Amino acid sequence: MSFDPATEGWEQTDAWGLPEFLRPMWMRADATGFSCGFQPGPALNNGRGVIHGGILATYMDHSLGRTVREAVGRVPIATIQLDLHYLAPGDVNQFVTVKGDITRQTRSIVFIRGMLTQNGKPVLSANGIWKVLSPRG
Repeated sequence: MSFDPATEGWEQTDAWGLPEFLRPMWMRADATGFSCGFQPGPALNNGRGVIHGGILATYMDHSLGRTVREAVGRVPIATIQLDLHYLAPGDVNQFVTVKGDITRQTRSIVFIRGMLTQNGKPVLSANGIWKVLSPRG
């Protein structure tokens, strides 16, 4: 039986800017903010049967960016730096979850760390810096 995020309190959300093959995007709120998630599949494997590292990097970047964007009032932002640490292979059959925690925020720069997990197991950790851009006129 496959995992159904909706039965676990996840809600589908608009995934603008995220490649179609990483949709749908799911979100779930808790006392400390929210998490993002997606259900991978065999098409995302790297030839060795695990999720391609570039797919995990893309999802981490998008999810942490979404966290930053929510924190700064949904104004435009841009990734300045994203440091990734691969901790374990990603299973193409298990739901992926990303949780980001802002560690420091100024008017124009946001520092964040994040963890990508599957069934509570750390797969990828990240530290990132985002630039808050001027709202589009």
